[in-house]
Amino acid sequence: MAKFVKQLGSIDRHLDKIEIVDLAIENAQAIVDSGQYDLLKVYVELKRYETYLKGLIQHLKQPTLVKATEMGSKSFVYNQAKVHISTRTKWNFSVDQKWVDLDRQIMLLTKAKKEREKDLKEGSNLKVMVDRETGEIIEDFELPKEIVHGLAIRL
Repeated sequence: MAKFVKQLGSIDRHLDKIEIVDLAIENAQAIVDSGQYDLLKVYVELKRYETYLKGLIQHLKQPTLVKATEMGSKSFVYNQAKVHISTRTKWNFSVDQKWVDLDRQIMLLTKAKKEREKDLKEGSNLKVMVDRETGEIIEDFELPKEIVHGLAIRL
């Protein structure tokens, strides 16, 4: 499998993001097509690497920002990657009473929406509704749904 999963530093630096994704898709298809691997085992191991890499990136972000700042420019190319040092402002609106009131209303509406969704799911087979234009009572209401399958891995 080592021929499909690239080691750190072995991805061609001239590839852009789309090409890297295409390479990943090509390698994934080769893993599937080969038929020699336990795909569930491969997937779990890749999730471990994903978690590991996210942790590395998160903990290297701040010292790397310091190092990038020492380069003296806001934007530059480094190791065939475009680097841009950004600055953003985080605002704290909680000092404004109108904002606090609006935020509270949003939370209440979100809670009401979730409760309505729960009610609709529980009674989705038969509902009594009134047509607003005609006043007609409509009893046969089925909530549309789509079944989506996924895979969750917890490490």
